[in-house]
Amino acid sequence: MFKLFLIITLIFILESNLIIKASTTKKYLSIRSGQTNVRLGPSYTHPIIWIYEKKNMPVEIIDEFEVWRKIKDFQGEIGWIHLSQLSGKRTLLTVKDNGVLFKEASVLSEPLIKIGMYETAVIKKCYLNWCKIEIQKYRGWIQKEYLWGVELKEIIN
Repeated sequence: MFKLFLIITLIFILESNLIIKASTTKKYLSIRSGQTNVRLGPSYTHPIIWIYEKKNMPVEIIDEFEVWRKIKDFQGEIGWIHLSQLSGKRTLLTVKDNGVLFKEASVLSEPLIKIGMYETAVIKKCYLNWCKIEIQKYRGWIQKEYLWGVELKEIIN
């Protein structure tokens, strides 16, 4: 009887941890095209509240309804986008000026270029504090503190 109680308790604890972990993990996608409508609600009958005009802009997915995704952008603006207008390509946005792209994941490495604010880049991989990105035909490493669209502790291989 005690063993059964112990097993049930263990299963409950493990499932609780998985639910908490799943609910705290953010999901990011990117805008597929240069003209993407963001709507007030999850249907074509809801009014357009703004239009994204920049391809590859990262957005955080905060809810889902059928083929619609509720998104939040780097400014905290929220709206709904049809799934066909989103891409699984992981991109990010620079949110601080004068970021430096380095050849390796170290500030002692060779600097390649300076990056301004609001530039989009494709994520190649991320370590604890650094991401390898492709931006303006350059490939290199940038510190995560300059970025939006990837979590500080997120690892991407």
